[in-house]
Amino acid sequence: MSSKFAIELDVRRWSLTARLGAFFGAAIAAIVLGVSAMMYAELVHQLREKEELEIRDNLRIQNEVFKHLSKQQNPTQWQHEWSEQQEENKRFGWQLIAPDGTVKLASDNAGAFAAGFARPDLHDDDRTTDSSGDKTRYLLMSSVRAEATGPGMRLRGALDVSQDEKVLRRYLRKLALVVAAATFVAAALGWLLVWRGLAPVRAISAAIGRINAQRLHARIANEAWPSDLRQLALTFDDMLARLERSFEQLSRFSSDLAHEFRSPINNLVAAASVTLGRARDVAEYQNTLEVMVEEGNRLSRMVSSMLFLARADNAQQTVKRERLAVGEEFARLIEFFEIMAEEQGISLRTEGECTLMADPLLLRRALSNLLANALRYTPRGGAVVLKAAAEGNACVISVSDNGCGIAAEHLPHLFDRFYRADPARSSTDSTGLGLAVVRSIAELHGGTVEVRSAPGQGATFEMRFPMASAAAREQAAA
Repeated sequence: MSSKFAIELDVRRWSLTARLGAFFGAAIAAIVLGVSAMMYAELVHQLREKEELEIRDNLRIQNEVFKHLSKQQNPTQWQHEWSEQQEENKRFGWQLIAPDGTVKLASDNAGAFAAGFARPDLHDDDRTTDSSGDKTRYLLMSSVRAEATGPGMRLRGALDVSQDEKVLRRYLRKLALVVAAATFVAAALGWLLVWRGLAPVRAISAAIGRINAQRLHARIANEAWPSDLRQLALTFDDMLARLERSFEQLSRFSSDLAHEFRSPINNLVAAASVTLGRARDVAEYQNTLEVMVEEGNRLSRMVSSMLFLARADNAQQTVKRERLAVGEEFARLIEFFEIMAEEQGISLRTEGECTLMADPLLLRRALSNLLANALRYTPRGGAVVLKAAAEGNACVISVSDNGCGIAAEHLPHLFDRFYRADPARSSTDSTGLGLAVVRSIAELHGGTVEVRSAPGQGATFEMRFPMASAAAREQAAA
């Protein structure tokens, strides 16, 4: 039960409307409470000053009466009026105290202040006492000397301030009611204003809720949103555009993947079916098995490339950087592809040198894909050139051929998976993933890859990697 109550009181679970409404109510309550406290303190101060002034005036007048009586035998008119006023005034009483502490004279109503006079003499002291079972407050003052009545005589007065205390209590209760009412009204009004003010947020939320996989082309920034929500709408539209592109690429990739897998599988099934259609000699069986092995290898390469791309996309591919001399990597690559190039009548040569920090296996795979792609589209008698050069903090590696070239409309899509500039020229040894793997390898090393080409003028694929010193600094910073 307590945990449930604690969850309900968790402000973080409140709606934005409830939070702002509560904040608005608390702010108004604090303001009203502060103003009320100042007003109450000022009222108390004014009443205390009035009470003290009243008792001082009464004591001063009574002392003047004693002085007058000491000089004249018969009282004057104002003394008769003062005596009558004292009889009617139940609020003030006095006592004339001798030096030995005995009461020599007292007002007719002094008995009503017996509880107050029973307190010790304290100068300007405010005391609370109990008289006749009622809560009664007295203001006592005994600092006025009555020398006219004899040496050492003191005049002590008591003022009943109970009525003022009742006024203060009533005023305090009313202030509490005002503060409570103001808090409630302010919270309700704040909730209403916030609820109406957040109407555009609910509208934008409803607009977002209507978007699904079939409506990724929808945009919400075209509506007339408030200025502070328009940036949110624009940001959401940018996210929708990225999702739409990613969804289209995923859909196209899924379709291409099914198509690419279907071709070698169909070739395997067709070869096996034709071979099993009738009895064959050993040579025909061997040819069929070679075709099946070739298609199986193609499937294996495709699956391997897909696994590599999936790991790279999910940052699961580990890059083991080593200091590499690109010239040495070129030499290994030429040694491996030299026989294939001689069979096709293509010359291979290398130029330049630079040093970089890279994973040797990944770098060799990227260069192998570029070189195999160049050999595939370079005619007999052509040439493929591998270059390396240092440009600033980057090591630039390029693979150029003088083949048929690539049209400009295909260049932006060459590194997409399963994309082919000329599907009719696709060969069985191509998976359509080689250039996508090259781009992933370059990005894993913090580099880039780009292509320059024109029809009939060959193509140049260029990779930029951080040089050894720059890569070491980046690795140390990471």
